[in-house]
Amino acid sequence: MKKITKKNGYQFLSILIFSVAILAVFTGNIIFGYVLIVLGYCFLRKSDLED
Repeated sequence: MKKITKKNGYQFLSILIFSVAILAVFTGNIIFGYVLIVLGYCFLRKSDLED
């Protein structure tokens, strides 16, 4: 079984946040969706910095 690293954890978390953000934008919560997109982008960038 593959061990989950910090990098993989951040990538999974950012994918999950992006999915919820897209759902929030489509249901009409525009501000909340854009905040989640920014948060997901931050986690994605953080995963790039992990070794």
